[in-house]
Amino acid sequence: MAPLLAAWAVAVSIWDLRERRIPNALIAAAALAGIGLLLVRGHGVAGAGWLSSLAGVAVGALIWLPGYLVKKLGAGDVKLAGCIGGLLGGLAAVEAMLVAGVALGVMSVMAGLSFGPTHRLPAAAALSTGFVVRMWSGPLWTG
Repeated sequence: MAPLLAAWAVAVSIWDLRERRIPNALIAAAALAGIGLLLVRGHGVAGAGWLSSLAGVAVGALIWLPGYLVKKLGAGDVKLAGCIGGLLGGLAAVEAMLVAGVALGVMSVMAGLSFGPTHRLPAAAALSTGFVVRMWSGPLWTG
């Protein structure tokens, strides 16, 4: 399932880079896959159960919501972060969002140097980076 979800993350990133939006259908497809994993295996991609997955949705969406409120991110970015959080679960979602934040920071510096400080970035690439890194790395810290 991990290679399929990684391919999904790449597809979402490419779509966002080209179209500057993330279709709800792409997010819904992954959310349904996550629910399917929970129903069939009893846990998600990173071993999270139902409650942890719900916490991951909240973590992912709430971390990126301020960016949407100040018009630096789109609603699709917030929904994508919530979906990624749900797929990974609570603590894994925090780790993925930290990696995504660093990736978006690097992208912002590069875009600022190339296009100027007002350039809006497609955040799906950063969010997908955090998702794939966390999905395949396992816990980024212990304790």
